[in-house]
Amino acid sequence: MKKAKKSYEEIKNPIASSIKRLYNKSAPLLICEALLFGIAAVLMFIKPVAFLAVLTLIIGCALVVFGLYRTIAGFMTSKDFGGGWFDVLFGLVNVVLGILFCIYPVGSMISLAYIFIILFMFKSLRALIFAINMVRARFGHYWFDLVMALILTGVSIFLLFYPVIGAVAVVYYLAVALLLYAAADIYMYIELLRLKKLV
Repeated sequence: MKKAKKSYEEIKNPIASSIKRLYNKSAPLLICEALLFGIAAVLMFIKPVAFLAVLTLIIGCALVVFGLYRTIAGFMTSKDFGGGWFDVLFGLVNVVLGILFCIYPVGSMISLAYIFIILFMFKSLRALIFAINMVRARFGHYWFDLVMALILTGVSIFLLFYPVIGAVAVVYYLAVALLLYAAADIYMYIELLRLKKLV
């Protein structure tokens, strides 16, 4: 009887029934996701260095697992086909890096920060060269480009001397991104609720 009633409701108003199904499936997921992202973002704001240490530990464990997999796969390939020694070497390097990440999380965190800072510096220097060429050609908003490139270069040089500040800034950036995702989930939940009430 209940099944027949349900099918009658679906035939009578198929849009309403599909919206109810969508709400029932999506609402719990959106709420849980928003809570998870919100709590993670707050923790990242409160304890950015601790978050970085945990992240470094997770990266270290992942590198060890990946390295072991590549090493074993390399040994299997080298045994069967006479090759795969590059995979073995690459896997062992990953295992060693992973162990170092786990044993020395602070040093690894600073090393990662330096890698990102050097990449950022190359990007800012490229932007500076481009801005100088635009000034020479007197094309576009060349003064604005030049000022922005100089600021980016200055920031990258500052971060080179203070890498921990750069790493903490990345954590804050990730925290803001997670808060935005949480806000988007809440907005989608409210819109779904409104749509369910309308139909």
